[in-house]
Amino acid sequence: MGGSASKTSTDQPKSDPNRVQGLARLMTAQPAKKRPKNMHPFLKMIQAEEDEYDHTKQNMYLLKRLFKGMDPTVMKSIGDVRGEIKLSFKYDKFKKLFLIKLVSARELVPKDLSGKAADPYVKFELLPDHASEGCKTSSTVENTLQPTYNEIFTFDLLEEDIASTKLRVQVWDKDLFNKDDFMGEKIIEISQFDFKEVVTQWFELQAETDLSISGDLEISLRYRLPQSLLVTVHRGNDLVRRDPGHDSDPYVKITVPGLPTIHQTKTVKGTLDPVWDEDFEFEIPQEELTERYIVLHVIDRSGIGDNDSMGQIYIDLQNLNIEEGYSGKFQLADLKNHERVRSKMSQKALVQEFKEAMYAHAVYKQAGFLFQKQEGNKVIRVENKQAGTSAKLRIIEGVPM
Repeated sequence: MGGSASKTSTDQPKSDPNRVQGLARLMTAQPAKKRPKNMHPFLKMIQAEEDEYDHTKQNMYLLKRLFKGMDPTVMKSIGDVRGEIKLSFKYDKFKKLFLIKLVSARELVPKDLSGKAADPYVKFELLPDHASEGCKTSSTVENTLQPTYNEIFTFDLLEEDIASTKLRVQVWDKDLFNKDDFMGEKIIEISQFDFKEVVTQWFELQAETDLSISGDLEISLRYRLPQSLLVTVHRGNDLVRRDPGHDSDPYVKITVPGLPTIHQTKTVKGTLDPVWDEDFEFEIPQEELTERYIVLHVIDRSGIGDNDSMGQIYIDLQNLNIEEGYSGKFQLADLKNHERVRSKMSQKALVQEFKEAMYAHAVYKQAGFLFQKQEGNKVIRVENKQAGTSAKLRIIEGVPM
């Protein structure tokens, strides 16, 4: 009476990947090996170094788990994206095959908190995927930042589709205990190659590009002598929804790199088709128009936490007709890797703070209890009140769950 009757649920239980991995480690954990009493001193030294390495690796894993629990994006921003990947391309017109040879990579940035090495592998994907072949993945080369692969991959690709197809290349660090870490990517326009012979080239890795961005921005540009650039932001159309559970509140930030003035529209609440019709003015001498460009960044204002990017456009002013001006639509995209925009883009402040805090904990091995040998059963909890986040890690018989 007054209570709920118990019943057997037929619903499929939700799977927690971290818990599943923890159980797997618990089931496969091996008891500590007993050392011979009369071990040679040299062998004792080697064994001690191996134990220290395993101990450090386990503690770094615990630290990563806790910080990922507070902000899953923090490991994406560990270390600057750096390095290059060497690829060869060939197109077989008769078999309608696009062939890729993955040669090697160099100067990768380690994602492990020890900062020593990585276990990199490479994923390839055609955009759009006309033949529905999905991603193709290389082997993993362990414990290196200069991996060599010499592997060949093929994709079905019609010759008439080359002009509209891009190749997305991503390098990942294999993590046996958790989600793999992103190390960098390159999106390559296949149409830039003439394919009369094999093309071999090094490509610089960049930050991950958000391909989910959609929609466009309607603007007008006018120039009024002696030196006024007038920008009218009219409206946005079919913007990407950043938070599935909430309405979008978009606004636009307008800058001309090199000028101190930054303008911003009002925020239009609850829409993916906002109308602004606002005018802004920049002081630019006519002789400087050939060297200037304008960047418009659509942003979804968040009531809690950081705002979300909904895409950018940039417009060169060198071709602006100062008598007629310009009016039209521009497709929004993630331009943080664009050579003219990326210098102005930076990581979100909160993620940056988490990253720096995690590095500091790793370097100074704090908190002390986290860097001790873990035994028995316990729960470790970390909280950041300012960011409003927390994470919890359960340890059973010395094994993190």
